[in-house]
Amino acid sequence: MSDEEEILGTTKVTDRWRISLIKAVREELAASGDEVEIGDRIVYKSRDGEIVLELA
Repeated sequence: MSDEEEILGTTKVTDRWRISLIKAVREELAASGDEVEIGDRIVYKSRDGEIVLELA
C-alpha cells in the first residue's frame, strides 16, 4: 500500500446487491466538496483497475 492509500472501511453487500456508504466514505466525499444526502446517486467507476466512487 502506498503512502497516499487509506482503507476507509468495509461494507457488506446485502439483499439484491444493495450497500450503504459507511461514515468514513461520506466524510471523504464531503471533504472533497461532495455532500452526500439520502436519495443522492453514487457512481461506481472502474479507473485504471480500481473502483472509484463519485457523486452523480
